[in-house]
Amino acid sequence: MEESKKKIAAMTAVLYYLRCEEEDARYEILADRHPPQAQEGGFWSFSGRQSQMMLRSMAQMRLFPGWRG
Repeated sequence: MEESKKKIAAMTAVLYYLRCEEEDARYEILADRHPPQAQEGGFWSFSGRQSQMMLRSMAQMRLFPGWRG
């Protein structure tokens, strides 16, 4: 009984590994078909957007004492 459980677990692990390898190959093929989009602005524009989002979320949580927005 114990030995058959070990065999089943080993076969399941091998099948899972092969399935993951097939999925990785599919994603590589799809990545070749669709090249990555150009990044707009770079680091500083991302930083500006992030700080605006943080300001809005802090305002929504009413962390500013005089804020009535």
